Amino acid sequence: MKNPFKASTSWRLPVLLALGIIIALVVAAFFGYRLRYNSIHFVSTNNAQVAAALVQVGSLHAGRIIKMNADIGTSVGEGQVIAIVDIPTVITRSETTETPKLGFKDVRDQLVDVVAPISGVVAARWTRVGDTVPAGQPIVTLMDQRQVWVVANIEEGKVRRVRPGQYVDVQVDTLGGTVAGWVETVSPVTAATFSLLPTRNTSGNYTKVGQLVPVKIVLEDSHLPLVPGSSATVRIHVAR
Repeated sequence: MKNPFKASTSWRLPVLLALGIIIALVVAAFFGYRLRYNSIHFVSTNNAQVAAALVQVGSLHAGRIIKMNADIGTSVGEGQVIAIVDIPTVITRSETTETPKLGFKDVRDQLVDVVAPISGVVAARWTRVGDTVPAGQPIVTLMDQRQVWVVANIEEGKVRRVRPGQYVDVQVDTLGGTVAGWVETVSPVTAATFSLLPTRNTSGNYTKVGQLVPVKIVLEDSHLPLVPGSSATVRIHVAR
């Protein structure tokens, strides 16, 4: 006597197998289409960082810092006094040598104010009260929060499709979301051009390395709480 259960299930295996193959083909076709669509319409990279205008502020005169009015995170206005430097002056002259002895008298005529050239936030502090600094040495670094952008490093084989004015989706890790922007400039040279040790291979064992071209992206919202140096992912609409 034939087994009715076996007869009723004998057709299921080929049907399920065919159904699985169809589903796999549909999924593969969908992802293949999305991959092709994205490659045509977008140039993407996760090699991007937030950048900002940084200004090094120092004294025009060598001297000793006797007062600091700002620390890291302090907001300062243009013209605000950041530090006061005491300039050394001649205090004694030796009878046995022509070289005068310099020192600090802490008088008002010898005090110089170090003022902020722009409005911004103190991003770094390089000295402390009591330090002696030469002329031009940075005392603090100011960050202009009104000038923040994203630098994306695009592969040299794809950068020819990138043009100023193209719309960009920017995902900033510190924000946890995506913001809008546009391409402002495309660097005429690769990032390796300005490296401290540029690659110069004159031997016969040369290995080609893909170069990256910096692209400056400006964000539509200039008041976002962005952190310079933080990572970002960009998607440039090259087909729009």
